[in-house]
Amino acid sequence: MTRAFSRAAPAFIATFAAVPLAAQEPPRGAAQSANEEPQIVVTATRREGSLQDAPLAISAYGEQVLKDRSIASVEDVGAIAPGVQIARYQGDTSIYIRGIGTPTIIAGNDSSTAAYLNGTFLSRAAAVGPAFFDVERIEVLRGPQGTLYGRNATGGAVNIVSRRPTDTLEGDARLTVGNFDLVRFTGGLGGPISDGLRARIAFQAEDRDGFATLIRPDNSTQDADDARNIAARLTIEADLGSDAILTLSGDYFRADDRANVFHFASSGYAQEVPNWSQSREGQQTLPYFAIKNAGRVTPRKSRDLFADVPYFNEVEVWGVTGQIDWDIGDYGLQLLSSYRETTTSSRNEFDLSDSFNTRVGRAEDHWQFTADVQLSSPAGDAFSWVAGASYFREDNIIDNDVFGDFWEPILIQGLTDLQTAGVLPRFPVVLPQTTACCNLQLSGQQQTEAFAVFADAELALTDRLTLRAGGRYAREQRDGAQRFELLIDPDVRFAPVVAFFPNAVTDVRGQAVPDPFGFVVAPVNGPTSFYAFTPKVGLDFKPSDDVLVYATIQRGFKSGGYNIGSSQLDAFEPEKIWSYEIGLKGSFIDGAVDINAAAFFYDYTNLQAQDSVANQPIIRNVGQAEVLGFEVETLARLGGGFQIEANATYLDATFTQGELTESLRPAPLNQPPGSLVRDLDGLRLPRAPEWKLGGALQWKGSTANGAEILARLSYVRQSEIFFTVFNIDAASEPSYGLLDARLAYTAADGRWSVAAFGKNLTNETYFTNQILTGTVYGAEFVGPLGPPRTYGVELAYRF
Repeated sequence: MTRAFSRAAPAFIATFAAVPLAAQEPPRGAAQSANEEPQIVVTATRREGSLQDAPLAISAYGEQVLKDRSIASVEDVGAIAPGVQIARYQGDTSIYIRGIGTPTIIAGNDSSTAAYLNGTFLSRAAAVGPAFFDVERIEVLRGPQGTLYGRNATGGAVNIVSRRPTDTLEGDARLTVGNFDLVRFTGGLGGPISDGLRARIAFQAEDRDGFATLIRPDNSTQDADDARNIAARLTIEADLGSDAILTLSGDYFRADDRANVFHFASSGYAQEVPNWSQSREGQQTLPYFAIKNAGRVTPRKSRDLFADVPYFNEVEVWGVTGQIDWDIGDYGLQLLSSYRETTTSSRNEFDLSDSFNTRVGRAEDHWQFTADVQLSSPAGDAFSWVAGASYFREDNIIDNDVFGDFWEPILIQGLTDLQTAGVLPRFPVVLPQTTACCNLQLSGQQQTEAFAVFADAELALTDRLTLRAGGRYAREQRDGAQRFELLIDPDVRFAPVVAFFPNAVTDVRGQAVPDPFGFVVAPVNGPTSFYAFTPKVGLDFKPSDDVLVYATIQRGFKSGGYNIGSSQLDAFEPEKIWSYEIGLKGSFIDGAVDINAAAFFYDYTNLQAQDSVANQPIIRNVGQAEVLGFEVETLARLGGGFQIEANATYLDATFTQGELTESLRPAPLNQPPGSLVRDLDGLRLPRAPEWKLGGALQWKGSTANGAEILARLSYVRQSEIFFTVFNIDAASEPSYGLLDARLAYTAADGRWSVAAFGKNLTNETYFTNQILTGTVYGAEFVGPLGPPRTYGVELAYRF
């Protein structure tokens, strides 16, 4: 901690003193125009309260702010929120907050950041993006939320809150057209149905050509990285007498497109290590490159992709939720229950050439059930509290298959080596070349059942000083089965071979032994239960009505589990984090300047690190890390309708202890290939930029007839990030910046508006994520690119 603090302290002091950084809302009591965002009320603390009175680092963006910033997706929120990285990968939403997150390699991974839709935990990353439409507000909570949110909130939490029915008839419609033939329509209608009964229905449809083009062997082309989706939500509210409200909602999303492309990032260790292809580790890739290089090969960061595989991406997400809010005297009782299903299926390729080489498929068939109860005391008392319990259950069938048309020479060599070692008897090893061999299955099934109880209390020590304390006790049980095997198309098992390795395929728990290649089809060694107590203690001080200073110590917890789709039969352990944070929220100079700032230190233990080893993703607990950083957001109102926003995040996020096998870096000749152990001490955590800076200039004024005009220019820049724990340049993204602009006109009556917008106006080409393809699959790095320059026009009407 001392080492990290000595590096960060000078930068923190200089930035805090000199840089005005962006708060999101107008000061309390400030006059507002008809179209200005009102003071946001958030529920981040499990109670309704003002954003500026919430004693934690939180950014909240209401409906008007989202429009003014041209925010159309949850990924757009990641671009403007301090300390946050949000990217779409193969249909999943990958969220990192302050350097804490989970890299997605195959389907079935759990996130380190909890996402919620109207209070319901979204277990699958593929369900997060579809939830973002008809949004009232989105809240991004930075830092561990172990007490109030619990499981998998190690990095923080994201709350998406949709619009609710209103007491009067209201409707809205928005049509967006733009380059890449974008057409997006969003609309909603809500109001009273009868006395005590209200409803709202919302709909969104999006159609956009691809940011990328697939070039086939016959030179025909096809759009990819496109968008074809629809979403709908129905919400009904019913008054149950004068003290209770029943809310029923159902939502549906479906996508059928090719929004799942890989782009070529680098040749990996062949770029990192001289003469790597001649090493023992590099020679494993030669059969792959013999086929890939026979065709046309996609250049680095190119959006023109050579491909021979039929791409598709199909996603279906739906859910139903019931909620009762009941005022029992001065106490509040909330009951919430939800059932959701997420089904995904996609196909693309790793090699990005037009020769027949690889084919990659991902699929999930997931359902979840949640039930929550919460009781809160009167909020105005000197001692107030909220307590509750939650139950969660899920089942997920996971299917990942990676076909490679180069397995025959690899298998011949592997079988011959086993014969030489005396593991297999001598027999002629002959494998005819065929386009049916082979399909690597990294699949299986996982079940989760979790239960937790929590309590959070506040005690007013004086009119200005408040003590906060809370805790959550959680129990989680996980179970599953592995299906890690090699198939000959369509579905003939090549390995594991039961005749030679009978215990590699079994239904008997605890008796499985993977074959020498690691292949195994068997139940995991479970079930395994995990327990955690995540306490919190804090102190809030209000030196004035417009300034809040807070300090918080709390613990976060991410459950252990099974690495489905691998040879790992034993569970990996939970990761835990202690967070120490001090913060300031204030409005100064008669409301002309808002400043929100936080400094934090994390003690992060038992990190769950994921990498690709021997053609399978491996999850291991690798040691400890420290994260020291600060964030500042400020908004300055200059008069005449002008305002300046700026924000900065500094992160010193590094490993302090741990070792991990860097299987692709050449090992000494006196060690087996792929056995080099790397000391992680001093290496940065993946996707944790040292700096993220943002600023905006906005003007909002009125015409003579009362119409409103908004002009906004914003810029966000972040420093270099690495995509693996080994911090290699071949898997990194250099510093880049994004420039956005918006010009909007709203009629005097507020009913209709028109706006022109542009995003990434300098047309930066940058990776948002990268993965390693696997040892025999070329050991290359591929991943998604951020959107190119986009622009368009929005036409909106509301009544």
